Amino acid sequence: MSAGPEPTDRAEALARIAELARHFEIGPDEIGTALAGGPQARAAGAPDRVRTLLALVGGLFVLAGLVGLLQLIWSDLAPFARVVAVFGSGAVLLALGLVADRDEAFERAASPLLLVAGLFQTAGLFVLLDEYPTGFDDALDAMLVFGAMAVQFGALFAGVKRADLLFLLLVAGTLFLSAALAWLDVDGEWVALMLGGSGLLLSFGLERTPWHGLCGLAWVSYAVMAAFGLFEVVEGSFPADLLLIAFAALIIQLSVHVARRALLVAGVGIMLACLGYYTGEYFADVFGWPIALIAFGLVLLALSGYAWRVGRRIAASNHDRSHMHGSPPRE
Repeated sequence: MSAGPEPTDRAEALARIAELARHFEIGPDEIGTALAGGPQARAAGAPDRVRTLLALVGGLFVLAGLVGLLQLIWSDLAPFARVVAVFGSGAVLLALGLVADRDEAFERAASPLLLVAGLFQTAGLFVLLDEYPTGFDDALDAMLVFGAMAVQFGALFAGVKRADLLFLLLVAGTLFLSAALAWLDVDGEWVALMLGGSGLLLSFGLERTPWHGLCGLAWVSYAVMAAFGLFEVVEGSFPADLLLIAFAALIIQLSVHVARRALLVAGVGIMLACLGYYTGEYFADVFGWPIALIAFGLVLLALSGYAWRVGRRIAASNHDRSHMHGSPPRE
């Protein structure tokens, strides 16, 4: 194939690229890889993975070291010193995490520092309430702690747009609502059902934001929470317990709609738990255990085929989205 004249504008350049790709049978994925830097770009990503691993391991060592140090000196500390030791450690780690966020060389260390900071600050507030009791009940004390942490992380997230701060805000907010419902004497199963259901709606909203990377963990956590609450509510109540199958089917269909493999795994797990419950509750005494186990096994085989087809649909959806928007596929 002749070299031809040099292109003079973008249209001619694109036409020349298309002509060369057709002549040498080069696919769009190969062109995208070449534009991204090819094997050299992939090799350049290796230091980032190493840096992330080192940051996570470093965060674990910081956590283990602080816990070990506090255990050694705890009995020698005065009440106020205990509060300062725990909450102060969290405040220092929070400041270090925010500083690391501003430096590209240490940006990967910001996430473990912020997560450990959230843990120590929360523990420090509980130590404060333990050393200086308020006279309130435990649920109201928990509301004070998690409400304060939610306000802090909400304010930080408003100023520093980081996914780990949003994660800490979601955790603190969920625990605050759980404590509030417990303070209102709502039964535990209804607390789990309401938190799980509202969390699923929240996850659906997050899918439409730049923070959809958190949705994999959020979907699974809230789906399992809602399934546990629903099971506790309808257990042993026929035909109300058929809602368990309906809920599991809803989660599986939702996993296709949002293209989340993690949610599919959670939905299949919930479905299997429901089928195991029905087998022991209704069919064991009717057909006998051997026949019930055979029937259960056949259902599992059918469900595995269905899950495989759903997984293919999710993979196809991810592939289409990655080509349309240039974004990495979701897991």
